[in-house]
Amino acid sequence: MPPMGDKKKKNPLSEQDKALWEQVAKTITPLKERPNAPEMKPRTMVRRKEDAAPIPDEWRRHNAPVPNNFVEKRTQRKIATGNKDVDRSIDLHGLNKEQAYGVLRSAIEGGIRRGDKVLLVVTGKGGKRFAQLAPDTPTAYRTRDDFDQHGGILKQVVPEWLRGHEMRPFVESFGPAAKHHGGDGALYVLLRKRFARKKT
Repeated sequence: MPPMGDKKKKNPLSEQDKALWEQVAKTITPLKERPNAPEMKPRTMVRRKEDAAPIPDEWRRHNAPVPNNFVEKRTQRKIATGNKDVDRSIDLHGLNKEQAYGVLRSAIEGGIRRGDKVLLVVTGKGGKRFAQLAPDTPTAYRTRDDFDQHGGILKQVVPEWLRGHEMRPFVESFGPAAKHHGGDGALYVLLRKRFARKKT
């Protein structure tokens, strides 16, 4: 009996498979007869706007006016109806205060570098807590209407941050978003186009 290494491998293709392959092979153009692929120009590397347009120092050095805590109705309507674009949106759900502050500040400063005008900032509406004043209804019979709406912590602090020393140089105004953009749980933040000095 010959050693196993001497056994010839059987051709896995049947006669029918061979005939089919020969027909397919006749339709193939050999690579050497094909025209050369067109030469591709080297791709130009484009720097990100964030890197190319740093924020001038004067935006940070001088006092800026406190932004308005409302967006003009006409502008708000344009954003709500899609006639004015939201350049970027950020969702602060699930973040603690330190994380949310960092994300918000980064988004605003990045927006200034990119030339963005409108940010949508989702803070969330916060949970419901039981109203402690005059609880006339026994606990087992309390309904949703027996609870007071208290805004979540981010809903309360984000407006304070926008008016604060570090962010207000970049913010022109802010106000509640339209219902389909988050309503009371979101803000439209309008960014300044240029640095504004505080009037003295």
